[in-house]
Amino acid sequence: MKQHHHRYRNGHTAFVVIISFLLAGILLPNDSYASTEAAARRPVAQPPKVIMTVRADPDAQLESQLTINSPIITKALQKVSQESVNQVNLYPDIELTIMQQGQQKAYRLEKQGSLWDETAHKRIIISTEAAQQLRLLAVLLREQYYGKLIDWSQARELAPRKGIFSITDIASGKSFRVQRRAGSDHADVQPLTKEDSRIMKEIYGGEWSWNRKAVLIHTNGHWIAASMNGMPHGGDGIPDNDFSGHFCVHFLGSTTHKSDEPDVAHHLMIYKAAGQVREYLDTASPALLAASFVEAMDHDEPYLLTQIAVGMPSDKVAEWTKQMPDIRTIRIDKPHKSNASDGQPIDNGALTTQVRLNVTLMKQSEQRSSYLFHFNRKSSQSRWELTDVTTGK
Repeated sequence: MKQHHHRYRNGHTAFVVIISFLLAGILLPNDSYASTEAAARRPVAQPPKVIMTVRADPDAQLESQLTINSPIITKALQKVSQESVNQVNLYPDIELTIMQQGQQKAYRLEKQGSLWDETAHKRIIISTEAAQQLRLLAVLLREQYYGKLIDWSQARELAPRKGIFSITDIASGKSFRVQRRAGSDHADVQPLTKEDSRIMKEIYGGEWSWNRKAVLIHTNGHWIAASMNGMPHGGDGIPDNDFSGHFCVHFLGSTTHKSDEPDVAHHLMIYKAAGQVREYLDTASPALLAASFVEAMDHDEPYLLTQIAVGMPSDKVAEWTKQMPDIRTIRIDKPHKSNASDGQPIDNGALTTQVRLNVTLMKQSEQRSSYLFHFNRKSSQSRWELTDVTTGK
């Protein structure tokens, strides 16, 4: 059985523990810490502690960690070179922390296996063998952390009616138990006990909400990527659990009761729980990207917004992010004409396009606005990139 090794960042006891890969000691690049003169005064330098961490976004309380000791990487880090580059292809969820003599330094990991020093804006180049090892460890750690993308047609069998399973919220790291009571388009579930209802309500900040959340479903030895809302509604089959009704859990390919198409917000969260947001967005149509932008704003998800707006200047993304706390809700008034759930651009060969969405926002009062999304792509085979969003009425 696959073992999952998660912990809470706040230090509370989690349902699993941190993992360690003991491969041998890792040394730092010579210029990362104390001077050569200071190092010479130490009789024996203690080997540094190197930790690889994965979390779904920078604010997620659920994380998995890997302690790495590798002679291959040790040797490689003694003979590094550095270079300045304009663009890097990073794992969005991986961080390497190196601690020694009471000091620590954090690096990001490029998908080619090099380290990236965000402070100095330098690529730390290591040997090919060490880079391959880091890539392998990153893949293994991500597999431990995230859930699998399993289609609803199969997930409904793994979490059958009357079956009991646990739900772990990625944002808070908290878990609770539920029972699936019904649902043909998705799973209708209920917290098992009063304590489970209390934990679930705590996950939602003490107020029930329709907001979607990225979650992991643990059932029959499987970890499945899913999304839940937090609003009691409909039929109630478990008495005395302090939860009047049921709530919905969505899996890949599942739909709401009102539509034959997957819900945009639920699927964003499903791919987040699977660690595949970037892959999902890279195949998305402009219409889906525009709808996803609105959902990220509505769900107060700065990290998702930055992933959706990967082609926008960082200062413009920051302006939109700053608006999130003031928005209570934001809804698309009328669905756009093209299918936003198929993930495929309308391929007429154009390299630029626009999508306009009319929205209703609730801040201090209800407001209506119109968002015009601007998209570019390098070729007809390239991904669409959101480059700007302008507003009007």
